[in-house]
Amino acid sequence: MKDQLSKVLFSTRLTAVLFILYPTAMAFGTFIESWYSTDTAKIWIYNAWWFELLMVFMAINFIGNIFKYRLLRREKWAVLMLHLSFLLILLGAFITRYIGYEGVMPIREGMTENKMLTDKTYLTVYVDGEIDGQPRRKKLEDDLLLSEHVKNDFSWKNDFNGQEFKINYVDFLENATEGLVLDDKGSRYLKIVEAGDGNRHDHYLKEGDIANIHNILFTLNRPQEGAINITLKDGLYTIRSPFSGQFMRMADQYQGELEADIESPLQLRSLYTLPDFQFVIPEPALRGTFDIVKADTQGESIQNALR
Repeated sequence: MKDQLSKVLFSTRLTAVLFILYPTAMAFGTFIESWYSTDTAKIWIYNAWWFELLMVFMAINFIGNIFKYRLLRREKWAVLMLHLSFLLILLGAFITRYIGYEGVMPIREGMTENKMLTDKTYLTVYVDGEIDGQPRRKKLEDDLLLSEHVKNDFSWKNDFNGQEFKINYVDFLENATEGLVLDDKGSRYLKIVEAGDGNRHDHYLKEGDIANIHNILFTLNRPQEGAINITLKDGLYTIRSPFSGQFMRMADQYQGELEADIESPLQLRSLYTLPDFQFVIPEPALRGTFDIVKADTQGESIQNALR
């Protein structure tokens, strides 16, 4: 009798512990999703092996209680329905996790669709080479779940025509963009800001290059006919434009004219207005190199970066 009572108490305590752990883990998952990202919550909670093991223990516990307390009787149908409902919830979670899939399916009015875009992120690698003198390509692809808030890691080993190679994870950065990293030994770049489509876009004009920004050419220390030529000499900036326009200095709202084909001092932190185009040069040219950096603001060009 004492042993049976001990087993009942152990089973009851185990059920109570599972009932506490499961909703607590889901609550933490909700907070993590809000604080960081959905992928972080999946890695730490929802797709973690221990969370799956917790659900397996709960399912075993419910099934065991049905037979242990002989719930397959009419007088205990209410308790049986409660256990079966929890088992049904766990079965639904199993189907969602291992069989189901999520995605987005845009459907226009009056149209039908049979394709959807999965919510998974896939890494696709194309390995090009030759086999018997003929060009060949090998495709490697797998879905990845990454977050900058966790310790990511993966390594792919494969071979191409007997030549082995490896692809290793180095770093992952969310909300990333290509930007200038200051370096005294790097090339000189001039930042040009424009919002031709209503969104802010930063362009970096390299010294000695020609940049095409919305079909308008810009140069830095490389005069070109038909381009907006910016010259830096002895620390002084000048601008020569094939188009006439105006500028407004943001600090004191001073306005001036930009005459076509006339070299004039460049006004930094001023809004230049040309026919159907506006731009700002917010700061002097800086030396540096281009790399993947954390973006200051959200925008259409903002993506995640995987090294």
